Order: sequence, then structure tokens, then C-alpha cells
Amino acid sequence: MPQVLVAGFVVAHGLITSMIGFGGVTKPDAPAMTLPAWFGWWPGPFGRSWLIDAMHLGSGVSMMGNALWLVAGLALLAAGLGWLGVPALSGVWQPLALGGAALGLVALALFFHPFYLVAVLINVGIVMLASGVLAPAR
Repeated sequence: MPQVLVAGFVVAHGLITSMIGFGGVTKPDAPAMTLPAWFGWWPGPFGRSWLIDAMHLGSGVSMMGNALWLVAGLALLAAGLGWLGVPALSGVWQPLALGGAALGLVALALFFHPFYLVAVLINVGIVMLASGVLAPAR
């Protein structure tokens, strides 16, 4: 797969992750998103942390949990831009990708919902890519 396409995908994933975090940080007490009735089998809320809500830790802890999304997304965005060759980021895209994907996995665990399974796979793929496990064919 061309490197520009993969880097663009990482940038897009970083933007989505950042938007989730920004929404959560600016409105930590927002109610969970309403899902269709057919998804009622899942016990947890969508858009809120199952763990933070279950432990009644409040909006301050919720804001910190949402900050994980924001930091992870910004790191992934910077990693993707670095991979595209942005001078200030091109030499550090791998640590940014590893850190962003790892923080993203922590955020996904705190806010887990089955809709996020794709994001788990994407973050695992980014970790493997940045660590050299997935190397481009030559």
C-alpha cells in the first residue's frame, strides 16, 4: 500500500480520535449517545466511560479520561503528518505513532463499546507498523 495512503489513513484516524476527545473534554457531563433499540443488548453507554460512570468518579475524572482521546488523537495526527514528510515531525513519527496508538488503546478500554472494535484493530495495526512488525514490501 502506498505510504501516502497509509499516512493519510493515520491522519484521518488521528482527526477522528481528536474529535472524540475534544467533545468529551469540552462537555464531560454530556449524556451518553442514544443508540437504536436493537443495540440494547450492550449494557454500557456509548460516548461515556463505562468504568468512570460505574465508579461515580465525576466530571473531573471523566474529563481526564476524555483527555486521553484528545492526546492520543493529536499524537496520531502528528505521526501521520510526520510520515508524510512534515519536517518538524518526520524524524519522530514512530514514537508519536506508538504513543498515540497506545494511549488510544487505553482510552478504548475505558470507553469500550462494540462500535469501537474497528478502532482497536486500527490502533493495534499502527503499533505494529510503527514498531516495525509490519514492514512495507520492497
